[in-house]
Amino acid sequence: MGILYHSPLFKHIREYFRSSQQDDTLFLFVPYIKTNVLEDLLVGISNRVVIVTTWKPENIQIGSSDLSLYPFCQRRDIALYVSSDLHLKIYSVGLENAILATGNVSHRGLLPGGNYEAATMLDLTIDDQIFLKRILQKARLVDSTMYEKILAWSDANHTDIQDLPTLNDIISLQRKDDFSISALPMTQSVNELIIGYRRICAGYVPSEDSETSACIIHDLVNYDIKFGLDDNMLIHDLTIAFFAHPFIQKIDEFISPEAYFGSIKAWIQNNCTDVPVPSRREITGNVQVLLRWFVRLGNGRYTIDVPKNYSQRIKRLDRNCG
Repeated sequence: MGILYHSPLFKHIREYFRSSQQDDTLFLFVPYIKTNVLEDLLVGISNRVVIVTTWKPENIQIGSSDLSLYPFCQRRDIALYVSSDLHLKIYSVGLENAILATGNVSHRGLLPGGNYEAATMLDLTIDDQIFLKRILQKARLVDSTMYEKILAWSDANHTDIQDLPTLNDIISLQRKDDFSISALPMTQSVNELIIGYRRICAGYVPSEDSETSACIIHDLVNYDIKFGLDDNMLIHDLTIAFFAHPFIQKIDEFISPEAYFGSIKAWIQNNCTDVPVPSRREITGNVQVLLRWFVRLGNGRYTIDVPKNYSQRIKRLDRNCG
């Protein structure tokens, strides 16, 4: 039997977040967020935080969505995304378990004297994790350009509540963070991904190692891989999606005809959209995985060597092996 938490929910969610480990990522999928309530909720918490919210124009106008959320997230290095279709309220540590709640991050949603609200704690299955990661994958990362456009619209229309546009009318909600480090593959090898995929299809977790499982799920979602494929179709679909990705295409252009490991790290660091920009040391593992994926999915078009004891070099071969 699960536990039913009663309002006020603030203390339950805060205690849950505070029980996390330092390297756990906290996820909030919440349509309406008041910045001052969120700030109180995260006091003393230094974990990485990812937020998906809505910012519908009508909610901005009446104040249930708070545009000051973006500057706060910038100060705290919180990744803020918007999705026009979000309605659920989920607070999760690492997407391993979660509090499923009726309350938004607002005075009436979480604090004493607010609405009658309730919540329950549950473990997340692989299907649940994939469901939530697909929401995140399709959401739009808020950047300064998007924020300034929405803020300008709000300032110009703060008294007009008639014929409100959709958020997509103000700023395109097509995802723009294709050049984020998170857009790169994370599973150590394609073969490890295949094994994890088979395990999911058979009803098991992708790997007994939780970090490996998270990487496999990330890549299946990132490249929009459907379930029920045999190994050949899985490789086929994965290859097409991998080489069609804008970030991979630009890296492929940089590689042609060859590139050394260090220069690839420098290029990714200079061209990624992450804020803050990761250090080259932080990117090392990503590049190691990336080169293995190029060779494994490249159908003979790429090779890796270490010429004259220098660093690794990847070469794109002239011959057409396709």
